[in-house]
Amino acid sequence: MVARITPVSGMLPENSETVLLTMPPDKSILHRLLFLGSLTKSKIQIPIVSPSVISDDVIATVLALESLGVPVDVASDAIELHGVGLRGYRAPTHAINCANSGTTARLLMGLLAGQPFNSTLTGDASLSSRPMKRLANLLAEMNAIIATDPRGTLPLEIAGQKLHGAELTLPLASAQMKSAVLLAGLFADGPTAVREPAHSRDHTERMMSAFGFGIEQEEEIQIWPEVTPALADEIVYNVPGDFSCAAFLIAAAILLRRRLVISGVSLNPSRTRFLDILTLMGIELEAEHITEEWNEPRGDLTIYGDRVSILAPFHIDEDDVPLLIDELPMLMVLALFADGESAIHGASELRVKESDRLGVAAKQFRGFGVEIEEMEDGIVIQGVPNRMLRNTPIIHEGDHRMLMAFSIAVLFCERPTEIEGAEAAQVSYPDFFQHLQRLCGRERVEIIEA
Repeated sequence: MVARITPVSGMLPENSETVLLTMPPDKSILHRLLFLGSLTKSKIQIPIVSPSVISDDVIATVLALESLGVPVDVASDAIELHGVGLRGYRAPTHAINCANSGTTARLLMGLLAGQPFNSTLTGDASLSSRPMKRLANLLAEMNAIIATDPRGTLPLEIAGQKLHGAELTLPLASAQMKSAVLLAGLFADGPTAVREPAHSRDHTERMMSAFGFGIEQEEEIQIWPEVTPALADEIVYNVPGDFSCAAFLIAAAILLRRRLVISGVSLNPSRTRFLDILTLMGIELEAEHITEEWNEPRGDLTIYGDRVSILAPFHIDEDDVPLLIDELPMLMVLALFADGESAIHGASELRVKESDRLGVAAKQFRGFGVEIEEMEDGIVIQGVPNRMLRNTPIIHEGDHRMLMAFSIAVLFCERPTEIEGAEAAQVSYPDFFQHLQRLCGRERVEIIEA
């Protein structure tokens, strides 16, 4: 699939009406809901607008659970899951394909390490290049036996057996790694304590607590195994909109000088550091109608892009990176148009995502004619307000977040741009290009089917 993007050519859209958007269900929360829900004995209804909003990553988790004997039905208006309990998984009859989803693979490593059967995890070429050995080594401290590919990647073999409780310190702040250990702790022979070097996203802890699993949080997180979740036989879980998807349209609205309202979006404090950075850049925003369900806050977010004049540059350090890991690609694009030098440090983890996001961004920005400095753990970008970028081929390496970030950047190129591989957006944000059309006009965003 090809996306043809026609630039604004210095003339921003004249339509001053507020744009209202609803994001797809939050991918991070939905993954965890499916996995944790499968360990209950409850029937869980997850309302959706349409199956078309479900990302490819979440479909990978649905298929993985089905291969483990968990009934999951994706209908026209809901996902329905029937939990099988802590000891209800059955041995898969084939390797479990995690496709492009790192969350699926890493959470399964924790879930399957303590099962009474063996299993194999595979993935696509991108996922099979991402590091799994460090998590396998961490779980080994709980007596897990996980053999990765010689490169430390997928495919990997899990020899399920009884796990031991342990006191673990994560080698880096990682929500996926933390979640895998917490899930493994449910199948251990004693309590497991987890410390992380810095705060990372906390959806797993919030959901485990809401569902009644044995979890306590103070200076460390403690998991008590074999605690039966305290859930009703049937529950409805409304998943808030995906904040990481919203970040792309928020940034587009800022650059296009549009007012944007995103309704029912996740406002989990471990996800909204992006909004703090925008405020420092001089953006006016407002969160309203905030409610909380299942320990997860959500609300309506208004971005006053129509009030933007000059964007201030920003500096992000290592402590902020775990709370911005999915939003950094879009922040790098915003930095192109800021008034001065922006910098990101302590972000070496970006080099082992779906692509080497630092390297891919640096190469693409140089093609745009931008002055940048690439470091091992970060990037320094020289921003220029109201700049027009030089046309250059778009190389996103199949990385959904880089594709979406570059698709917004090329609205400010000199001539129209055709971007190959636009279907990569399906990994996390199936409606991305339709929503971008809502912001900047159908005439500027055209999808050409292959």
